[in-house]
Amino acid sequence: MTRCFQFCISVFLMYSLVVADLSAAEAKTDLSGFVPIFDGKSLSGWHKLTEGGAWRVIDGVIVGDQYPEGHGGLLVTDKHYSDYELYAEVMTTYPLDTGLFLRIPSVREHFQVTIDYRPTGEIGAIYGPFPTGGGFFQHCYEGITWWDPNEYNPVRVRIEGAIPRIQVWIRDNKVMDYQDTPVDGRPRFPRAGPVGIQVHPGKSWGKGSKVSFRNLMIKELNR
Repeated sequence: MTRCFQFCISVFLMYSLVVADLSAAEAKTDLSGFVPIFDGKSLSGWHKLTEGGAWRVIDGVIVGDQYPEGHGGLLVTDKHYSDYELYAEVMTTYPLDTGLFLRIPSVREHFQVTIDYRPTGEIGAIYGPFPTGGGFFQHCYEGITWWDPNEYNPVRVRIEGAIPRIQVWIRDNKVMDYQDTPVDGRPRFPRAGPVGIQVHPGKSWGKGSKVSFRNLMIKELNR
C-alpha cells in the first residue's frame, strides 16, 4: 500500500511539472508579426525629441544615461504609429526613472508606461501630461513585484483606439488595463505619434545609473 501511494504521488508530481511547463510555454509572449524598430547596431530611425540625455548603442543594446549630470531626455522613433503592440526588454540599475512613451508627437501629448524603479516608483502605471504639469491616469502597484533588477525584463504594451485602451504585461504578467476617457468629447491626445524611451532628469536618477533597452519591436494592428 505504501509503495502504491508513493508511486501515485510520484506520477502526480511529474504530471504537475509537465502541466506547469506547458502553461509557462503557453503564457510566453507570441512575437509573430512583430518587426524590429531598433537595428541593434545604430540609432538609425531614431532621434532626440529633447536635447538632454545621452544615448549610445553598446553590444546591441540602447543604453541611456543623464547628460549633462541631472539632465534627462527622450529618444523617439522617426516613424509615427497609431494602434500597435510594443515589445521591449529592459534592464534598470537602481534607482532610476524611465518609461515607454506612446503616441508622443510632443512632450505635452503622450501616454507613458512608467518604469520608475525607486522607493516611491511604480512600474507599469499609465502617466501623462495634463493641461498643466503631469500625473497618473492609472496607478500600478503590482508591476514592481514582477521586476528583476538583475535581468532584462520583457515588457509588452498594447494601445488601440482613438480614445485608447492601454494594456501592459511584465514578464507575461498582465499588470495594467486602462481605458482612457474623452476630454470635452474628443480624444485626449492625437491618435498617432512616435514611440519613445526616456532618461528622467533630476534626482530620481541615481548617480551612475543606466537603463538598457534591447529587442525593441512593434506589431501594428488593423484598424
